[in-house]
Amino acid sequence: MNPSVLNRRPALAAGLLLTAVLAACGSETDSGDEPSTTPVETAGPAPRLVVAYSDRVDVVDATELSTEASFDVESSPYVIPSGDGRHVFTLEHEAGRTGVIDSGTWTDAHGDHGHSYTVDPAELDLSFEGTSYHAVSDDTRSVIWNDDEGSFAVLDHAQLEGDLARPRIIETGTPHHGVAVPTADGGFLATVSVDEDAVGVAVLDSAGKETARFEDCPGLHGETHVGETGYAFGCTDGIMIVDNGQARKIAAPVGGAGTGSLASDHESPILAGTLSAEDDPSLDTQVALYDTATGTARAVDVGAKYSNLVVDHGRAIVVGTDGDLRVVDLVSGEVTVVPAVEAWEKTEDWQEPRPYVAVAGDTVWVSEPATSSLHSIDLETGEVTATEKVDGEPGRLVVLNAPHEH
Repeated sequence: MNPSVLNRRPALAAGLLLTAVLAACGSETDSGDEPSTTPVETAGPAPRLVVAYSDRVDVVDATELSTEASFDVESSPYVIPSGDGRHVFTLEHEAGRTGVIDSGTWTDAHGDHGHSYTVDPAELDLSFEGTSYHAVSDDTRSVIWNDDEGSFAVLDHAQLEGDLARPRIIETGTPHHGVAVPTADGGFLATVSVDEDAVGVAVLDSAGKETARFEDCPGLHGETHVGETGYAFGCTDGIMIVDNGQARKIAAPVGGAGTGSLASDHESPILAGTLSAEDDPSLDTQVALYDTATGTARAVDVGAKYSNLVVDHGRAIVVGTDGDLRVVDLVSGEVTVVPAVEAWEKTEDWQEPRPYVAVAGDTVWVSEPATSSLHSIDLETGEVTATEKVDGEPGRLVVLNAPHEH
């Protein structure tokens, strides 16, 4: 980090550094006009995609696939939605920066119904310095981990609207590639390390004070929600689940294999994860299904290597290197194949553009960098409902404020 910047902000010197940037700087809307800040009520949710490129992120109408706005980034980002369903963090780890984009679409829940709104997308003044790969949210807070400092920033969602957020920084004192997550009791789980390698998590109270520690997750990487209050973490021998201050393990379904990425939804106790082992490349075509209710796991071979893994309505979805989607039923393990894009090659360079998927209900969105295209696909019919050519190679993408009917 730049020492001169730290000297100007001594209160944040040991954590993710809050910085201010001009919201209009490096951003533009399709019309070239100043973005409107007046919300417009819509008949229902108006879903938008946030799509990452090497030098920008686009906010895209998820139905028409037309671009609403573009914002410059300093390096190819991970795009991760906050728990408010409206904002997206751009984790520009190669540049040591994280920004925040307002997608401009949201729904306010009112009992058995909601009111939906749109506004022009915008880039918030809020940004952070530090190498970040993980941002994890619950319904009210988001937590962004900083590898460089072994610290994390805590954001209240209520303050994101209107760009009023003033993050709180909590230090762990051990820089490493890790993650922290918010817990239902107002505290946190944060990784602990040995020789800069994450090996487990510490249970922290709301002030960041450690109350318990679980160091039985070698090579900890990846996390996802479990039920209403728990989290699962990937380990080199399976997963570790931490819930209400207690930890338990579920062994990987293949001996000697580990899990590095996890995905879940609130409709199923079964989590989906990747499988890998240095001496077994065949695991690259398998998806692990971890049943958190029974403590058992199984492996499903989907027949092709794949990129990211998403879960929705009891289904895990990936896009294989042959270009087809694999839809895996979490309970039965049955695999349905849906044609999506052209065949592609998965290289060892994980930063190289490749197809990614996002899902909501029966709609899957797929980026295709080889053809500079975005697609939406109806899972029920297998129909490609929209395709749009774009400028550049689209990669990671997330969907905001989409109906989840199934």
